[in-house]
Amino acid sequence: MRLTPLLIPVLIAAALTACKPVAVSESDQSYATAESVAAVDASEAPLAYAEPTLNPKSASTATCLEEKGQLEADKLVQRCRAVSPATHPPCNVKNPCPMIEGEIRRSCALYGADEQKPAECTG
Repeated sequence: MRLTPLLIPVLIAAALTACKPVAVSESDQSYATAESVAAVDASEAPLAYAEPTLNPKSASTATCLEEKGQLEADKLVQRCRAVSPATHPPCNVKNPCPMIEGEIRRSCALYGADEQKPAECTG
């Protein structure tokens, strides 16, 4: 006699009993209700009421090529590629200049105090 046909229903029953929900006491229910959310003071949750801080005048969406022109953008990209250890650095004239400059700062900051930084870090 084969045990496999008898074993399958036993395994299914065991799995189903293991998946029963566990009883939760009132003290364990710590989810937000409409009353608890309304009771929160704005000073206790400043992020819930924060205004957007993006300043359209300071945030550049232009490419570095558009912002600085071909010659200056190419110089910045060459500096970036010379110092960036990233496998796919953001050193591209199609990226905003602040992104490229940020990669240069980040890469130059990786050098230790006893290490000599490349000349591109001071340019």
